[in-house]
Amino acid sequence: MKYTIDQQALNKAIQNIQDKSDKALKYCWEYLAGKIQEQLKKDKVYDLWTLAWSIDYRLVRRGLVEVWSALEYAPIMEYGRQPWKFPPLDALVWWTSRKGIISKWNATKSYDDLHYTDKWKVYVIARGIANKWIKGRHSFETTLNNERKNIQKIYIEYMQQW
Repeated sequence: MKYTIDQQALNKAIQNIQDKSDKALKYCWEYLAGKIQEQLKKDKVYDLWTLAWSIDYRLVRRGLVEVWSALEYAPIMEYGRQPWKFPPLDALVWWTSRKGIISKWNATKSYDDLHYTDKWKVYVIARGIANKWIKGRHSFETTLNNERKNIQKIYIEYMQQW
């Protein structure tokens, strides 16, 4: 018995499989982003909701999805920091204005644009943070390790749906 396959039909079938795979990956990473948010809550990460809602993902290329946080201090929360390294001052400007430490009408996104009295307040807080060793929470890494089998299972189940 001999089968012949039209090249155009074969290319279309391959394209459909690749598209389905991309959708399955996005679905898996939406699941993982939710699990990372849950892990951040368990780890009692300071300023939790800002960090949790900053988590995003994108399909980099076929078969590769990138999950990240755009916040400057996200890597510090994940991996930690040795003492005597200052935290990002611009991130502290936003936080101190939200907490009412500096005047909200005076607050901008940039430390350089602050009034000198507000700059001093932000600097003192930054210096206090810089004196401490910050232990990494490893929330992203922990979640990925805990959910790896679930993600694979979800991907396979998604791909089997036609």
